[in-house]
Amino acid sequence: MGLRYSVVLNVLTTGDAGCSVWEHPHEVLETIAEAGYDGVDMDAEPDRIDRKQFHEVRDLAFSLGLKVPALLGAWAPWHCGEQRDLCSTDESVRERGVGYAKRSVDLATEFEDPPLFEICACPIENEYPLSSTPIDTLHNQFIRSAREISEYAAPKNVNITIEPVNKFEAHAGYMNTIPDAQRVIDEIGMDNLGLQADFYHMNMADGPIIETLQSIGTRLMHIHLAESNRAILGTGHLDFPGIAKTLQEMNFTGYLSMDSVPAKPDWKTVVQQAISHMKDAERQVA
Repeated sequence: MGLRYSVVLNVLTTGDAGCSVWEHPHEVLETIAEAGYDGVDMDAEPDRIDRKQFHEVRDLAFSLGLKVPALLGAWAPWHCGEQRDLCSTDESVRERGVGYAKRSVDLATEFEDPPLFEICACPIENEYPLSSTPIDTLHNQFIRSAREISEYAAPKNVNITIEPVNKFEAHAGYMNTIPDAQRVIDEIGMDNLGLQADFYHMNMADGPIIETLQSIGTRLMHIHLAESNRAILGTGHLDFPGIAKTLQEMNFTGYLSMDSVPAKPDWKTVVQQAISHMKDAERQVA
């Protein structure tokens, strides 16, 4: 059985020749389905996207044979336009992030098969090379947030994934690596809490990607499929045949969701080239 592929719909809006699924749902989703994808990751903005429109896009995806394996969390200030930092020592900020996550979990319950929801740790301003907030403090705050979100999601049958983000976009020194996320998952110890790997961030922080994937094992729930340079697949240096082989050997049953930013030269090329590149990678190791 081959790997399953999805598209992070939000990335298609980036670049000079982007396209929004909320403005052109048929064009976007039909292009994705015709390219051979299995699903789409929809935006989790329950307070900003009209619920009727959200359901219409979801149902159109279903009618085209596309699943919705994940809801994309908006955590970075450039993405969400406000502070939602789950590590914040300002309780009003941390609670805003937790509240947003809970409302996104509620959105996931409006699916017959609830998609997972990702959480990250992103401050309003990056403090490279090292956060001024002690690492232990960041960890304790994130543990509080992740536990509260996971406990809220568990009875609703919604999985939560933690995605580490590189030190230039997140808290420099915390939740930048796969081991950072594994530590939290182990400490909380809930079955519905797992890991979301992003190859772009892993390439910057985790060393050899194949060995790192093997270290995650069954905790791996979802993947953001990105090149080492975050551009169109095949323009960086990642070993996608080796990655495909490793995931098959791990019996990975989640989705690899295309996450090339910005969508250049244009969104259709990015969509079509990514799955073509991965299918070729799978054939090379079949």
